Amino acid sequence: MIVYLKQHKNYWKLVSIVALITILGGILTMNWLNGEELKKEKYRQEQDKVVKYIGEHIELGNGKPITKIEFIEFQLETATTGTWSITTIVNDRYDISFAEDYLGGELITAVYNYNEFKFKQSGEQLTTHDVDKVKVVYYEGS
Repeated sequence: MIVYLKQHKNYWKLVSIVALITILGGILTMNWLNGEELKKEKYRQEQDKVVKYIGEHIELGNGKPITKIEFIEFQLETATTGTWSITTIVNDRYDISFAEDYLGGELITAVYNYNEFKFKQSGEQLTTHDVDKVKVVYYEGS
């Protein structure tokens, strides 16, 4: 009888440990998945900000309307400074890259061909684009 109780007691200890590990693993997994969703949402907001910026400040050098913006790169350039790089292709042809010092920071136009884009100068009127009609292909990578 005593041997049976010891085995029974060890059995419940083992079951308790397994249950605790399972619960902790579930909590950690849920936190990790939630963090990934928040990260994707933040990336989407940043890409929307770039679309808005392009709509308000940039037009094509040839005067044609902007019909498509595709994000091909969205990455942390330097972990030490926190600088992010965002690269787009406009109308399947024209590349333009942006940088920002941190997510949510001010966009800085980094690299583009001066003949392909025209930027609004203060007080200058650009041909207006209907940003709602622009097809946007978001970067879904990690």
